[in-house]
Amino acid sequence: MSEFILVERRDNALWLTLNRPDTHNALNRAMAAQLAKAFQAAAGDDAIRAVVLTAAGDRTFCAGADLKGDAGGTFATGRAENPLVQVYRAMRACHKPIVGRINGAALGGGLGLVSACDLALAAAHARFGTPEVKVGVFPMMITTYLIRQLPRRRYWEMAFLGEPLSAEEAERYHLINRAVPAAELDRHVVDVLARLEANSPNALRVGKQALDLMQDMSVDKTLAYAELMIERLAGSEEAREGMAAFAEKRKPRWASVQGGHHE
Repeated sequence: MSEFILVERRDNALWLTLNRPDTHNALNRAMAAQLAKAFQAAAGDDAIRAVVLTAAGDRTFCAGADLKGDAGGTFATGRAENPLVQVYRAMRACHKPIVGRINGAALGGGLGLVSACDLALAAAHARFGTPEVKVGVFPMMITTYLIRQLPRRRYWEMAFLGEPLSAEEAERYHLINRAVPAAELDRHVVDVLARLEANSPNALRVGKQALDLMQDMSVDKTLAYAELMIERLAGSEEAREGMAAFAEKRKPRWASVQGGHHE
């Protein structure tokens, strides 16, 4: 099978690279399956502190569904689960920070991948769009995330007109965290990874899950859930170590990194 996803371990981060540059890294069924499997593997590896999602080349991160290679039917699934849903679910279940390294245009399903990342840094030349209406469909799957991230009027305009955002606009609308010169993209990604690694793995894992759940709760349920989770975190081994390290003015020694377990 062709390796549509390159998997590389760099220190404590797992780098996943979309690897179909000849098709602008368009998503086909095999690629989506390999990507979902890679996120599932990352979720089960306690030594991995973060996942970086990027793509081969410097022009396109992902052009969305492969409309040519699969005869335009990549995500016309019938009763089968949409391949992009499998990827989204694997990303959501991966309770490690997912950092998008967006090296070029992210369109359609590619924009969906960006929106499913926890943090996203993009090269200044990147564009972000939903051109589906131009080929007779609509950005249904990716709307799941985008309606939670973009102002309604702005997203409606993107979806109805099919016109992209610049990287600067994507940053302004909080679709990405930061747009940087392409030559500085790797430096910024590595800096984010270093700062993530300095923090409690257990707190990041529990916190990512909590943020995901709390956004759809009522205020009262959110407060009750938050009270429960902060009590659980405050009594954890990593919280005790973090507070001791703060008092002793030293770097914390996280148990879940050294011992390979979670609270």
